[in-house]
Amino acid sequence: MRVDRFKSLTGRVMRGTVPMLNIIVKPALEKFIRRKVESGDFRSAEEVVSEGLRLLQEQDEQLAAQFRSQINVGWNQAKSGQLSGPDEVRKRLAARKAAWKTGRKQA
Repeated sequence: MRVDRFKSLTGRVMRGTVPMLNIIVKPALEKFIRRKVESGDFRSAEEVVSEGLRLLQEQDEQLAAQFRSQINVGWNQAKSGQLSGPDEVRKRLAARKAAWKTGRKQA
């Protein structure tokens, strides 16, 4: 594939040919990819993989935004003096652990 410029995996902008990246997928994923192409949803296996990676990237970005938001909430609470003491934190963690153990026993 020929392009004027592209970013390499290291993030550097390069000129010339996009390097090939060969991957091996498990048989179940290969069947899934083939079904998506055969159904007409995608024109090639590359399109299926690219869309999957695009969605994964989008998910990562959304999670990062959620984490940043939660960190900001905690930071603002700390700045305003809304901190939990160590005893309160231990109590909450013990309750969460007990609930987790109960859920595991039922499963």
